[in-house]
Amino acid sequence: MAKSAEQSLGVALKETLADLAYFPGRGAMAWRVALVCTLVTALAMMFEIPESAISLYLVIYLMKPDGALNTLMGFAAIIGVTLLVAFMIPILQWTVNSALLRIIAMSVVSFVFIYIGAATKLGEGGSIVALIIAFILGLVGLVPVDGIISLGLRYAAEMSILPLFCIAVVSLFAGRWSKQLLREELSERLKLALAVLDQLPDLSKKDAVEDKNIQAEQLHMSIGETAHKKDKDHPFAKLQKKLELGNADQAQGVMLVKLLRQAKPQHTQQIERDVAASYQLLLGLAALPIARLQIMRDYLKQQIVKIRSALDRGEDFPPMDDAQPEIMTQEGKGVFLALRNLMQAEKTDYEKNSNGQFVAPDIKTNPVYQRFALKTTLAAMSCYIFYTALDWQGIETAMVTCYVASMGTAGDSVHKLALRICGALIGATIGVGSILFLLPHMTSLGSLLVLVFFVTLLSAWIAAGSEKISYGGVQVALAFALTVLQGFGPSTSMDPATDRIIGILVGNVAVYLVSTLIWATPVNQSIKDKLAEACRAIAELAPLNPDERLKRVATVSDTEMLLGEVKYCLYLLPFEPGSLRPDQPRYFLYKKMVEDILDLNKAVYFSTQTMAEAVEQLEDLSQYLSGSDISNEKLEEYRVQLLGITKLAKNHNRDGLIAGHDT
Repeated sequence: MAKSAEQSLGVALKETLADLAYFPGRGAMAWRVALVCTLVTALAMMFEIPESAISLYLVIYLMKPDGALNTLMGFAAIIGVTLLVAFMIPILQWTVNSALLRIIAMSVVSFVFIYIGAATKLGEGGSIVALIIAFILGLVGLVPVDGIISLGLRYAAEMSILPLFCIAVVSLFAGRWSKQLLREELSERLKLALAVLDQLPDLSKKDAVEDKNIQAEQLHMSIGETAHKKDKDHPFAKLQKKLELGNADQAQGVMLVKLLRQAKPQHTQQIERDVAASYQLLLGLAALPIARLQIMRDYLKQQIVKIRSALDRGEDFPPMDDAQPEIMTQEGKGVFLALRNLMQAEKTDYEKNSNGQFVAPDIKTNPVYQRFALKTTLAAMSCYIFYTALDWQGIETAMVTCYVASMGTAGDSVHKLALRICGALIGATIGVGSILFLLPHMTSLGSLLVLVFFVTLLSAWIAAGSEKISYGGVQVALAFALTVLQGFGPSTSMDPATDRIIGILVGNVAVYLVSTLIWATPVNQSIKDKLAEACRAIAELAPLNPDERLKRVATVSDTEMLLGEVKYCLYLLPFEPGSLRPDQPRYFLYKKMVEDILDLNKAVYFSTQTMAEAVEQLEDLSQYLSGSDISNEKLEEYRVQLLGITKLAKNHNRDGLIAGHDT
């Protein structure tokens, strides 16, 4: 019997741990982050820059795989911090003599920046700005009035600018830039395509069709239809997972290649086509019936091997072979269109990936953004008042926790809280163990830096994973740094370490309470919103001319990515309080709908017909999902309609597919 949402926490934890596995680029990202953390620690110790633990947190949190992005972000953020420090001068002067005014200023500034982050693409960057400002204002009560303004601003500038500068410099000289990352991604996609083709059943064998695992019904199905039934390490499952990652990161890479002139204009155009064409190739492989794909396998493998070999040697891609297999489906047409673009035999004007609006279109009408900002501010200010009233400044990490752990939905907040507690325990254990057994034997800065490098290497490895585990790595590094980096050299004092760990736990309790008790936003709402958006996107594709539709790779990739995000939301459900979760039938209905809409997305994209009649049904479903009152029965009715649209789109490709084995 299938497990319910309530019984799937163990499965979710297993998925989380599975995210520790190696993938291409993870090691390269981890050692660069560790190098920057070590450099930041060295400079902080040498020049006596305080709060180096916060600086290390900023490194692991902000550093990205793309060196070009890191370089631009680093130098731009330094300018932003400088302006922020200037902005703080009048606020500090206004609040220096009044604790009440300080709390009011901290609350207002926190709300404003968190709200801006929630309602724009600034995202969690808004919370980071709020954290820096609150940190500065929090220093007011700790030092004599005469020196507070200059000291507070100096602390903030040094603590923030040092990691940003190190990120920018290391990325400039030792980073993997956009062009290299795009070539690696193209190579990885081609490698995956070959692995998928190698996993196809061999119909040339005498008993192939009689094999119970290779029945005609299965051969009529596509890889995309069977991927969810495979183990996560199976090439079919990896193919669907790769599609769900979308093209957004690659589109950003192309933008950086253009902006920083990393390639000649004609080469940049080809790189942009390669991104779309390689995704279209994977999409076609996922949508083609297995029987049809098997007939084309040898030819496709030959062409893909030629492309990948030329890519690895840094040569121009070879021309396509003239002897092409017969193309009888729109999916096959899409695959060959992708190959021709990769081999530069054709220059399709693919749809450009949209970076979306910087500001959310519903910023003025959606109360979710204001509520999120209010809840985070409430948690942070409650912690600040708590430890200030007790005169227990050692647990100031409680306020830091509130800014970096709070999320939009209750499930996401609890999930991040769990990662934070586990990461804090691991990081604190390493830190305390280091204080007891290693630091007493360390007499130089160099030995401390070696310890920092290897611990942050572990942390960065974890942080380089998906959302299921990445924040745990950030927390391991932060907890370790908070316990070990207490001054400007090796220290064996346990009191600061104990206080900071208690602060982390207090902050987690505050975040949990506000996330689940005040305006709790269930994951269920995010699932409905994303499913509705996916239906609207497919409705945009449906009425288009089939040849025009093939150019809309960006729309299809965005839809696949949306549905991947729905799967992540389903993963988060076990972390939510039971009162907020959907019932068991709804949970399984959502799981079925995700697979159905994934199949529909590919079917509509590769349909040889204009499907104007499907638009109204998809828009009706989108509008229904956007409502507050939905029933399982009505959702099931809509699901049946989706299956009907999918069947209609596929009918022309499903008749007599298996040469010599027609059914």
